[in-house]
Amino acid sequence: MKPGNKFGTHRVIEPKGVLPQPAWRIDNTMEIYDNEILIAVDMLNIDAASFTQIEEAEGGDVTKMARHSLSIIAERGKHHNPDTGSGGVLRGTVEQIGPEFPDKNLKVGDRISTLVSLSLTPLLLSEIRAIDKETCQMHVSGHAILFASGIYAVLPEDMDEALAIAVLDVAGAPAQAAKLCRPGDNVFIVGAGGKSGLLCAYEARKRVGITGKVIGLVHGDAGKRRLERTGFADVIIQGSATDQLFVYEQILAATG
Repeated sequence: MKPGNKFGTHRVIEPKGVLPQPAWRIDNTMEIYDNEILIAVDMLNIDAASFTQIEEAEGGDVTKMARHSLSIIAERGKHHNPDTGSGGVLRGTVEQIGPEFPDKNLKVGDRISTLVSLSLTPLLLSEIRAIDKETCQMHVSGHAILFASGIYAVLPEDMDEALAIAVLDVAGAPAQAAKLCRPGDNVFIVGAGGKSGLLCAYEARKRVGITGKVIGLVHGDAGKRRLERTGFADVIIQGSATDQLFVYEQILAATG
């Protein structure tokens, strides 16, 4: 096996001299370097922004959505949405471990979820078998590579795996919201109808109390409906986060 850089720079094709995440294209050949692991992938947990963009671009047609995702991977060697700059995480089974991979406790056959973005993960899929629009998850067949610096979690046996990967993907966001939100705060959440957005809205609602206010910005109708059903937000703004003046005026109106 050839030696690899711990940060995966040996996989960068274009442009040279950058890390895998900002790279436009990376090498997704599935022959591992000595410090990598090979994962047999069965699910992609796509981040809500990327999934929504793909869904809207393809008019909600799941066949076209699958083709869209496969074209991203074919062009970039990773599921790195060029329109949103985001990815997600994956679920799979460890198939091969390089001798220099740092975690000696990991075993072939372990079920894991990656905790680094698909926007830097070499990925090669043979098919997308099904797409779940409610969870933004794609059931797939293929392989992926995890670098020596890549973090992951062994999936718990006492929790549904699809739920576990969804929670692990965004676990840091609500934890940060819990640290930052205080009683009486006005909290504004961009993308409040997505997975991390809903969890942050829940934490914010719990922390700000009756004297605070939670304001959620959502883009599409589906996200708006999800947020409305929870009751976490005092005010829901529907629109694009790129329309700064509109958002500014809506926040002013909501906060008095």
